[in-house]
Amino acid sequence: MINPLEVTNYNRSQSELQEFLLFCINVAGKKSAVEAPKLEVFLQRVRDLTGHDAPFDGLRALKKEGNLQSIMHWAAISPYKQRYNSYQDVLSLGDLRSVTLPKLMKVRGVGLKTARFFLSHSREDFDEPMLDTHILQFLRDQGYSNAPKSTPQNEGIYNYYANVFKMFARTLGQSVTDLDLTIWKQYSQTTNN
Repeated sequence: MINPLEVTNYNRSQSELQEFLLFCINVAGKKSAVEAPKLEVFLQRVRDLTGHDAPFDGLRALKKEGNLQSIMHWAAISPYKQRYNSYQDVLSLGDLRSVTLPKLMKVRGVGLKTARFFLSHSREDFDEPMLDTHILQFLRDQGYSNAPKSTPQNEGIYNYYANVFKMFARTLGQSVTDLDLTIWKQYSQTTNN
């Protein structure tokens, strides 16, 4: 199971990368502590039904049998249609060790934040921020009062605040990924108390 508090791993196997990408998709807009166990239950059911250890092989088998949607409903992988579309699309990505940001963003339901989240926590050489509510709140707390409250969909605005965050990381002598994780832990604890 993916531990939401320890998501960075640059040495994942292909199967582990597949599980992590499904996790990244599932947690978009949701609480990771709720979604991680649901994904684990879902993937165990996929393994039990198909005999495939690799998540994408299991999804392909269920899709071919016409059972993927019903198993997703059973495991409460929602919103159902959006997640089903994402799950279908990821099956064509190939080797996740070399998948590109633009290719990830062609997956329905995967935007800049989800794609960058996946790459940041699975590739050591990818050092780009994922602008989520915690980072945007951090930027407002640092004096950028015009930073949006939710992830900007406009790429120009997104890139502006991403560059501001990179500047903070460099100033603090940290990677973007490390600073992001520190902020996420700090801000998610304060919003969960």
